[in-house]
Amino acid sequence: MQINKQQVGHRIHELRITANLSMAELASAVGLAGKSTINDWEKGRTLANAERMEKLAIFFKVPVNYIRYGSLTDYVTTVFKETGLNHSEFNVLLWEFVDLTTTNPDVLSSDVFTPTAHSEQDQLQQTKIATALITPTINYAINQIVPAVVRHFESDSSTYPEPDEVIQAGCYVYRHRIQIVRRTFTGKYNRIVRLLDNVDLYEKLQPDDDYKRYLNQTTTPQKNTSNGFSLDEKYQIQMNKLITDFHQQLNKINAAYQAELAALEQSGPKSAAN
Repeated sequence: MQINKQQVGHRIHELRITANLSMAELASAVGLAGKSTINDWEKGRTLANAERMEKLAIFFKVPVNYIRYGSLTDYVTTVFKETGLNHSEFNVLLWEFVDLTTTNPDVLSSDVFTPTAHSEQDQLQQTKIATALITPTINYAINQIVPAVVRHFESDSSTYPEPDEVIQAGCYVYRHRIQIVRRTFTGKYNRIVRLLDNVDLYEKLQPDDDYKRYLNQTTTPQKNTSNGFSLDEKYQIQMNKLITDFHQQLNKINAAYQAELAALEQSGPKSAAN
């Protein structure tokens, strides 16, 4: 994984300040002739080589990977964001987890992932909206599994796992969480809603000639009759009304659940304190 020079420099600076050292004192401690190299490191202009990194780590009594990547939590989070989102299984599991846990109905909207705007300005606006929705959603989903993955690896904090190991651990945690969440109210509600969203309730009520011709030819027992489309339309209207009513009732139940959940979360700490 690529090392960020600016972030490495910031960590060296923080370690030096915490140790109450000047640049010259730190330079002397790690065998440098002057403070200019320390200054370049801290400004993110240059990156210490492997030997100097080891000396810094030994001097400050921290893992060398802390200087390179930050804490294990920082490292795992960065791996997920920089590598995990390009990993097919991890990406699929992340969005399945989001699909089951989100309370925002717009997060997986097809309009977010497949912009329909025609003008460049409209496309730019849709991209901004999509980014505003997707970025915090991804961050939330990743943050939900980072602690478990960190616990898995923190027994040996002196060496950080390879990115592939982190991704595989993340996939394992997602699979386990998904199995649990699927049994919860929110998980079941979201699964039902996604199924309903996949049923376009109105598209077939605006048919073209080919659609009418198909129904008239395949759903009637006799040739030269033209009631196939009318029959299909009649029962689609009934079905769509049933689905719409069910969806509305389901949303009412979910709204009541979310309200009680919010009230419980607000009163929980106070009750515990009492």
